[in-house]
Amino acid sequence: MSQRNTLRCVSINTHRGRGPKVSYLLAQSPLDEVERIELLNETRAYTYYIAEWLNLNKERFDVVGLQEVFNGILGFGDRLFKKFRQRDHYRVISGFRTAISHGVGFAAFRYENLMLSQLQMIGQTQINYLLPERVAFLAACGFTLAPFIFNEQVVWIGNTHLHPFNPRDRAKQAASIAYEIKKLGDVPVVFMGDLNTVPPGCRDTGFPAGERDVNSYKNDKTFDILTGVGLKLVPHEDSDKFYTYPTGLPNRTLDYILFSKHWDVARYEVLKEFKFSDHYPVFGEFRLKD
Repeated sequence: MSQRNTLRCVSINTHRGRGPKVSYLLAQSPLDEVERIELLNETRAYTYYIAEWLNLNKERFDVVGLQEVFNGILGFGDRLFKKFRQRDHYRVISGFRTAISHGVGFAAFRYENLMLSQLQMIGQTQINYLLPERVAFLAACGFTLAPFIFNEQVVWIGNTHLHPFNPRDRAKQAASIAYEIKKLGDVPVVFMGDLNTVPPGCRDTGFPAGERDVNSYKNDKTFDILTGVGLKLVPHEDSDKFYTYPTGLPNRTLDYILFSKHWDVARYEVLKEFKFSDHYPVFGEFRLKD
C-alpha cells in the first residue's frame, strides 16, 4: 500500500445512520426501484449498509473521512439502544487498517468525526481539536489531522464537519483549521469534509430541495481562509456533476476534498452510486508531484 502511485480518498457525511430522505430518492427512481428503496428504508439499517459498502469497496479507497457518526444521548453512548456503537460498525465491518475517532456535539447528543485508513499511521501524533463557535449554542464541531506514510513520505490527512448555518462562525472554524495546517509547514496535505458551504461563484440560496438555508452561505469566507494557507479546491461548476446534497434531488455542493500544492489531481467525482445518507460521497485521487 505504501508504494501506490495515487492516494485515493472518500469523504462521507453519514447523517448519523438515519439514511436519505426517501421522498427525494423516489422522485427520480424508476418503478422497478421504488419497492426496493422503500424496503431498504424500512429496515433502518443504514449504519450497517454504509459499513458493508465500505468493506465491499475497500480496495478503492486508502482513506475514508466520515462525519456525523452518532455516538449517543445523555452520555450513555448508543450502546444504550444497541450492543455496538456506530463507530464499531465502521471500524470493524469496513476492514480498514486504522480508525481515528473524534467526539464532538454536546453532552446530551454526541457524534463523531471518524477517519479510516489503509495506510500506516505515524504513532499517536494525530491532532483532534474542537473548533470555536457552537451549533445552537451547544454542539461543538471539530477536526482531525493525522500523519501517514505514503510512498515513503509523510503526508497529513484531515477530516472535519463545519458549522451548518452561520457563515461567520464557520469562518472562525476555518481559521482554526488554517492555523494548524500552517504550523505543519511545507508538507503534503489532503483535507476532507462536509464544509457546509457552496463553492465560490455558485448559487447560495433558492434551492428546490433539502434545507432551505436562506442565509447559510452568503458572504462565506471559508474557502478564502483555507486557500490562504495553501489548500486548493478543484474548480466547481453549479451543476449536477458536482452536487453532493440532498441525495435523490441534489442541488448544491457541500462536501469536498482539498489538497496542498504537493499533489496533482488524477480524478475527482461525486459517487452517485451511494444512497445510504442524505449526502453523496465525494471521491478524490491524488498523485504526489516529483
